[in-house]
Amino acid sequence: LDKSSAAVDVHVGSFHDPQDIFGVAHFLEHLLFMGTAKYPRENDYMEFLAAHGGQSNAFTDDEHTNYFFEVSADHFEPALDRFAQFFVAPLFNEDGTQREMQAVDSEHKKNVKDDMWRIHQLERNLSSPDHPYSHFGTGSSATLDKPGIRNVIVDFYNQHYSANIMKAVIYGKEPLEQLAEWAVEKL
Repeated sequence: LDKSSAAVDVHVGSFHDPQDIFGVAHFLEHLLFMGTAKYPRENDYMEFLAAHGGQSNAFTDDEHTNYFFEVSADHFEPALDRFAQFFVAPLFNEDGTQREMQAVDSEHKKNVKDDMWRIHQLERNLSSPDHPYSHFGTGSSATLDKPGIRNVIVDFYNQHYSANIMKAVIYGKEPLEQLAEWAVEKL
């Protein structure tokens, strides 16, 4: 193998947003990449991947949030360790909160220009207001720029990011026993 990869799916998405703050699940997805207790430097993870032929991304759907990466097979274990820390000890740095809120808002503004996204949002708006499908899942600065939003994010993480609703997949050149050991140890 030239590349190794891992993914974690959390069975929580925009349907779980608080009733009064839309986009929390998506915003949390962005904030997890902003540093951890073990790797506090904000861009450590992305820089490590880039330096070793890797890449990473994530997406938030109605009922799931998925995080994934790939990296040169020879650097899989330290990349997996950095990745796993998002689900063990994220920092949710206050200084990154406003910056990532702007990233979420920019993503929303980009989406507004896409016809498929607008049709999807129209379907949501026309659905029953009593169902979470009617909510605005992406979020924007208008929905997220609230006093104490960092605390809302931390509370959402503590309430919903639990091992019993997470699944992980790892793929590497190492023997299955080694991969299983890393999965148990790190994830």
